[in-house]
Amino acid sequence: MGSAARSVARLLTHRVSLRVIGVVVGAVFVYASLDKIAYPDRFADVLNDYQMLPLLAINPIALVMPWVEMVTGCALILGVWRRGAGLIATGLTVVFLVGIAQAEIRGLDIECGCFDVSGMSSTKASWNLFVRDIPLLLGAMLVWRKA
Repeated sequence: MGSAARSVARLLTHRVSLRVIGVVVGAVFVYASLDKIAYPDRFADVLNDYQMLPLLAINPIALVMPWVEMVTGCALILGVWRRGAGLIATGLTVVFLVGIAQAEIRGLDIECGCFDVSGMSSTKASWNLFVRDIPLLLGAMLVWRKA
């Protein structure tokens, strides 16, 4: 590993950097949960649009997943249970990436349901969204592995 790479690695794994990354990832998860918690019926519709889950699983997941996002985000923001919250954030982000990728591969023209489940969002599940979520995954992984 070169000198510049070592410097970047040291910076990213410094306790202050990890704390900031945890707060940012946590804020994203809290913000993402709000509309889903407020409108679980609409979130269930979004989940159904992805065509990944059995019909019986959609409603329970639509009710539970936003609260998992909220609790995970709050833990990261508050700096409690950081490794566990980082692991959950990593797992959720991987699930989101798989959902986006399979929607694109299958040619589904659907809204992502990331932050707005009202049906009025202009954000589609797309490769651009997939790439945009990679830093979220990397941040969550850093917190999980190094916090």
